[in-house]
Amino acid sequence: MTGVTPVCAVAVCVAAALAAWWVRHTYVAVTVRGHSMMPALRPGTRVLIRRGTRGVRRDGIVVVACPDPDTAWRGKAPVTRDLGATEWYIKRAVALEGERFAGAPVPAGCLAVVGDSPHSEDSRRYGPCPMDQVLGSVVRTLG
Repeated sequence: MTGVTPVCAVAVCVAAALAAWWVRHTYVAVTVRGHSMMPALRPGTRVLIRRGTRGVRRDGIVVVACPDPDTAWRGKAPVTRDLGATEWYIKRAVALEGERFAGAPVPAGCLAVVGDSPHSEDSRRYGPCPMDQVLGSVVRTLG
C-alpha cells in the first residue's frame, strides 16, 4: 500500500507553515527609493533584508529607521516588525562599536551609517545610529 497517511500529511502541512512563518519573520524584500546609495543601489532596486543585527558588518548595507530631524536617533522607540510604522533609510555600515568615525570611537550599541552618495543624510549629520534602530542587513539584490 502506498500513499501518505493523514498524520504524515498534517505533519508536512505544519512543517511547511512553520517554514513559511520563519522566512516571513526572518527576511523582508524592500524597494530602494532615492539616490543616497548610488551607484551601488539605484532607485527601484529590490533587495532582500535579513531582519535583526546579527548580519551587520562593516561595509555591509543596512536598513535603519529614519532619524528625527530635531533629535536624530535619540529617544526613538526600538524598531518593530511593523514595516509600515517606520520610514527607512538604506545605508552602508562604515564603523561598528568601538571603531573610529569622524575622529571619535563609535559608542557601545551603535554603528555609523553613510550613504554612498555625498548628498546622503546619515551619520555625518545625525551621529552614530543605535543598533535598536536597525531593521536588518542586505543579503542580496533581487531581479
